[in-house]
Amino acid sequence: MVGKTEAGRCRLGAALLVATGVLAAPVANAGDPAACAAIADNTERLACYDAAVGRNHQEAPPAPVSDSPPFTARWELDAEDKRGSFLIKPYKPTYMLLGRWTTSANRQPGSPSPLHSVSEPQDVVPVEAKYQISFKTKLWEGLVGHHGDLWLGYTQQSSWQVYNKSNSSPFRETDYEPELMAVFRSNLDAGLGFKVKMLALGLNHQSNGRAVPLSRSWNRITAQVGVERGDFALVLRPWYRLPEKASHDDNPDIGRYLGYGDLQAMWKFGEHGIGLNLRGPLLAGRGSVQLDWSFPIHRNLKGFVQLFNGFGETLIDYNHRQTTLGIGVSLVDWL
Repeated sequence: MVGKTEAGRCRLGAALLVATGVLAAPVANAGDPAACAAIADNTERLACYDAAVGRNHQEAPPAPVSDSPPFTARWELDAEDKRGSFLIKPYKPTYMLLGRWTTSANRQPGSPSPLHSVSEPQDVVPVEAKYQISFKTKLWEGLVGHHGDLWLGYTQQSSWQVYNKSNSSPFRETDYEPELMAVFRSNLDAGLGFKVKMLALGLNHQSNGRAVPLSRSWNRITAQVGVERGDFALVLRPWYRLPEKASHDDNPDIGRYLGYGDLQAMWKFGEHGIGLNLRGPLLAGRGSVQLDWSFPIHRNLKGFVQLFNGFGETLIDYNHRQTTLGIGVSLVDWL
């Protein structure tokens, strides 16, 4: 009678263990770790191996949080940051300026190219809205062996005369900028704690998609050198404009104003982000300077301030100098 009672208790205990998942996978006999191989769960398999060799089991510590700088993670430069292809990721900042004021509204845009100048001043007010959306996706991971990735980037920037009620609030300008970039990881020491983390080569197209006389466009071969230190990133981007036939060139002198490269610096101070862009022949009195500042408002919502001075805030303004100040909200920062 006692034997039957003990057997019943054993069967009941086993049933409870199975119900709770403890005996859902095979358990190795002492000294027989081979039986553990069939256990699918990583934690249970490790516990089985420990028991088989007589070692006290301890839970594995949590995986360490990657200390990769944000810029490195954004481009998936390190092996642990790789996420595969065809996933949408941030590229340049995405923001909405609810108000953008200019010291000089471009009411009569022009270009040296024939038939590319407006004959009569346009109805343009100095206060408008401006927004930018930008994203990228990886098309090919591992261009050369396990090194380098091919990315497709897209940036769209629009200037909206939303406060121009007399002219039905038109969009003054929208610039479209798709680009292909082959991005390679680097780990060169640049001194003072800085590392050259990224080298890239790309093909860039930018146009406003408009008809003559307002059509503006150009194509460039670009290179990028990315340098990092902690939450600071610096990108040097020289470019070469691909030549066009004179009859198809909307803006033959665009290089005179926008130059042959730019320098983008990015800092992250806690919840604040700073971006500084220097472009073109500044010493010749052309080119441009742009300063971006994002700051926390509520949870993931951030305020955004943008200050611009120089030529080429948009393609239609490539040869028009102005100073602008915009205030709005930011959805995605540089870092």
